[in-house]
Amino acid sequence: AAQDFAEAAGVPYPALDSDAYVKAENDGYVGSLYGYTQSANLLNDPETFVYYTPTTDYQADFYTTSFGYNYTGKLMIETDTANSYMKFTGTDDQIVKVTTSAGTGRKMAIIKDSYGNPEVPFLTSSFDQIFVIDMRYFDLNLVDFVQQMGITDVLFSANVDSVAGANASNIATLITQNKGNQITDEAPETALTRAVEKTDSKKG
Repeated sequence: AAQDFAEAAGVPYPALDSDAYVKAENDGYVGSLYGYTQSANLLNDPETFVYYTPTTDYQADFYTTSFGYNYTGKLMIETDTANSYMKFTGTDDQIVKVTTSAGTGRKMAIIKDSYGNPEVPFLTSSFDQIFVIDMRYFDLNLVDFVQQMGITDVLFSANVDSVAGANASNIATLITQNKGNQITDEAPETALTRAVEKTDSKKG
């Protein structure tokens, strides 16, 4: 899915077997459904959880749902095998800004539910910044945010229920709530973020 989006957007996308990723595996993964059901059938039929850690230089800044800076952390979280799916950002109820060394001059916002989290690491070689926004936990106006952050590309990545089911109303709310507010990014400046800002100023 990430590769299809990158190709449609006209940005680079390295192959999985390139040095852009480090492949790793967790054996014995039974998934969230086992946690809910404690089904012996699931416990006795584990899978190998395969994931790819990007080697691109990046910085991951975590924010509140109203874009107040919280901390700088990791895009790929250390987890035990049972919670392997939490490896991707480790959270849904925060905004995450991933600044990379991609150097493409492009910024994207990914509007997602938890199904969109695993897509983020695969786009770190394609976009200078990736804003990860959960449609259930975002208190700003999405149109204002896209415009004020200089976002060039928007991706909706979610399961079908979020588009046509219980979460669908959240998508409409994102573009109507809290219009017209000035949005400020208070994350500490680093060499990576300065490089992205320099690219922005050249384009301007």
